[in-house]
Amino acid sequence: MSTLQETFDRAMAATAEGRFDAAVSDFQAVLAARPDEGPVLFSLGVTLMNARRFPEAAEVLNRAVATPDVEPLWRNCLAQARYMTGDFAGAAATFETVGEPLGDGAVLTWARAAAYAAAETSTADAALAVYGRIAGPLAEDPTTVIREGFSILVAFKRLAAARTLGDWLAEHTVDDPIQGHERRVLTEQDIDRAPSDYVEALFDNFADRFDEQLVDNLGYDAPALLADKVAAHGDRFARILDLGCGTGLAGPHLRRFQGRITGVDLSSGMLARAAERGDYDQLVQAEAIDFLGRAPAGFDLIFSADVLVYFGDLAPLFAAAASALPPGGVLAVSTERGEEGWTLLPSARYAHGEAYVRQASAPWFDLFDHAEISLRRDATDTTPGRLYVMRRKG
Repeated sequence: MSTLQETFDRAMAATAEGRFDAAVSDFQAVLAARPDEGPVLFSLGVTLMNARRFPEAAEVLNRAVATPDVEPLWRNCLAQARYMTGDFAGAAATFETVGEPLGDGAVLTWARAAAYAAAETSTADAALAVYGRIAGPLAEDPTTVIREGFSILVAFKRLAAARTLGDWLAEHTVDDPIQGHERRVLTEQDIDRAPSDYVEALFDNFADRFDEQLVDNLGYDAPALLADKVAAHGDRFARILDLGCGTGLAGPHLRRFQGRITGVDLSSGMLARAAERGDYDQLVQAEAIDFLGRAPAGFDLIFSADVLVYFGDLAPLFAAAASALPPGGVLAVSTERGEEGWTLLPSARYAHGEAYVRQASAPWFDLFDHAEISLRRDATDTTPGRLYVMRRKG
């Protein structure tokens, strides 16, 4: 039987190797015998942070800093964990107690946490003043602070504070299709699709870090899951359209179907990344519905991952997709999971209920397969989604 020290050492080794579940299990085994062992609690908290289990990490690290002989680093990590759960006031208060000089990154996180907390009870200018006092010479451009704060507050559903920052942006920045639309979303729920200039600008700005953010940080794998779902019903499609291809994440998964692959996207930045992958026979910059309308019966498989989230009313898209497929052609799509109808979310994405997808596609398609999936990590939770595979009616 392992000694507690051996179990702890094994947990540390597992953490270093990225085997976080095994490490957590071993740390918890040690804590079952010694529940108030500060270094073990701290090590478990850091492991949970590495595993992106931030609420659990914050709870464990809070226990660690309540033990004797607390290291300043423990409070620093607790502050970071609280920030990652959206507890901005708690994060700022914890940074203040660290008791030793902080690195530049920690200072900026402290400044942002304090500013976001201030935005919940005060004005954007007051929040910027709080930010500036803490950040000092490290302070970033105010527009950058407010813009990123707006996005973070929306992600944590602090919508009143997000509106406060959005109003500041409206006053202090030139017309910006991204911020303009995302501000409208917080007050207008009947917008039935994302404007093309918003989508194009959003993904042009996002192209260089898209794969790292979506795949590495958020665990996005819908293209692979959707391709597997299609493969269960057919192994060859001669003419394939990757609608909303982005950086080409689906390209390697679509090659299995041995056909000619066309990628279409609104963003030239994303298309440039897709071209680097080399999986596409043709890449076209175009709006989805417009392109489909110019391709009568032009494809045997239309594959579209994470695109319907920018459309509320899906009927025009389904009609256009039907026109671009022959009878028996396959349409495969992913959606963000909603309950009824379509819903415009604070994230500026749309969620769709299953009954609505069935009803909206029914005039043109027979839906023959679907599945529930986790689309991606989102703030402290995961975003639920659905995959649909349907066949063009004859």
